[in-house]
Amino acid sequence: MDLPFIAGYHRVVTNFDRSKRSTIPAMLVSTAMLERHLDWLSKRFSFISLDDIALHLQTGRRFRRASAAITFDDGYSDVYHYAFPLLKRKGIPAALFVVTGLAGTEGVQIFDRFYSLLRLLQKKGVPLAKTIAGALRANGFDALPIESVRPGDDEPFRLMTIALNGIPQAHLRTALESLEQCVALPADELAEMGPLTWEMVRAMHRGGMIIGSHTASHCLLPTETLERARWELVTSKRTLETELGVQVNHFAYPDGRFNAAIVKAVDSAGYRFAYGNCQFRDRDFPLLTIPRKMLWERSCLNVLGNFSPSVMNCLVHSVFDRKRNCDHDHKGPADSSHGLRVEGSGPLSEQHGTIA
Repeated sequence: MDLPFIAGYHRVVTNFDRSKRSTIPAMLVSTAMLERHLDWLSKRFSFISLDDIALHLQTGRRFRRASAAITFDDGYSDVYHYAFPLLKRKGIPAALFVVTGLAGTEGVQIFDRFYSLLRLLQKKGVPLAKTIAGALRANGFDALPIESVRPGDDEPFRLMTIALNGIPQAHLRTALESLEQCVALPADELAEMGPLTWEMVRAMHRGGMIIGSHTASHCLLPTETLERARWELVTSKRTLETELGVQVNHFAYPDGRFNAAIVKAVDSAGYRFAYGNCQFRDRDFPLLTIPRKMLWERSCLNVLGNFSPSVMNCLVHSVFDRKRNCDHDHKGPADSSHGLRVEGSGPLSEQHGTIA
């Protein structure tokens, strides 16, 4: 059956040009641009909840008309302040995938901290790869993924991506903490990236938003041991169910990264529906590999820098995806034939993201 279009976002800010100076631009969408996206979609789709989508996919019932759903990853507090009121005003259902280990704390996502630190080091003229590799080795960790980067990859975003993809999160966290003793991150920038409080999460849940898990720490699950991945999945689900008093059925893979073993772990943890960031699906667990399209401020601009309905239409219908395959390895080293790709689709790198 035809799948609905599911859009994914991260942070929602009032001023993109201001916020992009201190954080990863592809994580951001302004309230004005988000409203443009929603208005365009509302003229062509019926907005439905993830529970509605799940019911149709489980039963095989066809959707009455083209349908779309809106989701937000990570659990930034600005989603509560800016997206939630907009969605309520327009009567649009949505879902929120929460990193439970950060909710209710003053913590910041590791990729936000990492990117900010690399930007500060770059401004000081410090060699980035050499510095990060040195911090890893000083703490007794393998630094090979960083030591082997090419000269052109020694820039904040690319280096952060390589590190997150190849090094367990706990090792990176320790290395960052040691570097942050020498390079202080701006407190105001960190505060702007702050997570939701649990009261905010509960308020959005009471307001009709579906709350799902995005792990406990936003680690990239295929990078971790299977034991750690299972802990992340079970702990985050249990925490959400305790805080909200409801069963949690939905899960979103951090950065859309999964392989056969991770999908099976998601199934074992008790999730009934899970969402990636591309069109790749597991033939054995199609309900645990439901495709999404990640969008941000500049996803749908024309050459003049203005919102383009034509570009939006191409993105929604995966026109650009036909030229590329997904750049994530969803099959895993031990299973080269487990997955099933939707014909003619695969994400653009800036839509796929590296920290979704």
